[in-house]
Amino acid sequence: QQHSRVSSSVVLPGVTVSPDAQVQRAIIDRGCVIPEGMQIGVDEEEDRANGLRVSSGGVVLVTRGMLGQAEGSM
Repeated sequence: QQHSRVSSSVVLPGVTVSPDAQVQRAIIDRGCVIPEGMQIGVDEEEDRANGLRVSSGGVVLVTRGMLGQAEGSM
C-alpha cells in the first residue's frame, strides 16, 4: 500500500496529495496536485531546485504554477 503524509502544513481546498507523497512545513495553494512520490519540505535545496519558494523560516510555498499546472479557476 502507498500512503501520503502531510504534517505541520496548511492545505487549501481542492488540493490532491497523490500516493507516496510527503508534505511538511508547507502551504499548498488551492487546486494543486502533488505528484506521486514528491517530497515537499523535506530537503530545502531540492524544493528550491523544483522551483518552489522557501521562506527564511523554512516554510515552503507551493502554487499550481510552480508545479507546472494550469492556473485557471476551479
